[in-house]
Amino acid sequence: MRPDASERYPAVATGPSPANAAENQQNGSHFLHAGQVHVASKPQSIVLILGSCVGVCIWDPVNAIGGATHYLLPAWDGRGTASPRYGTVAIETLLQKLSEAGAKREQLVAKVFGGGCLFDSMRASERRKEGLGGRNVETAMSVLARERIPVVCAEVGKDRGQRVVFQTGTGESLVKYL
Repeated sequence: MRPDASERYPAVATGPSPANAAENQQNGSHFLHAGQVHVASKPQSIVLILGSCVGVCIWDPVNAIGGATHYLLPAWDGRGTASPRYGTVAIETLLQKLSEAGAKREQLVAKVFGGGCLFDSMRASERRKEGLGGRNVETAMSVLARERIPVVCAEVGKDRGQRVVFQTGTGESLVKYL
């Protein structure tokens, strides 16, 4: 039995202030599809739509560099091509791209979203933890712990989808349930 990640990591979602909203419109936003990684060294909004997929947002608050990944499956099994569709590959790719953009590993903090259980038949407590969303969340928490990246927010394992807007310049996030 796996512990529910939402019990171990408190959920704290913050939204951008109205002043930041105008700035973000000028700098544009990037919609992150499943299986993608995006890093920005200038302030930008990254938008993710999540169900059982997981979005990991990582930010260097000192250098104001942030990025995110959106993955579908927990771990690459070594067959086929290693792709950011898999959490283990996606998070490592995100960390590499953040480093290349100038982020400092020791300053990074993470936020984790998604990993929902959207089907009634899977919502029994034992089945939820063994479902795809739960396994995706467990992968994120495990990789981030191994890499010693603190998780400052986890809004995971809900019964609904999420629309997440992550601000790369401030680290702020806004979550809307769908």
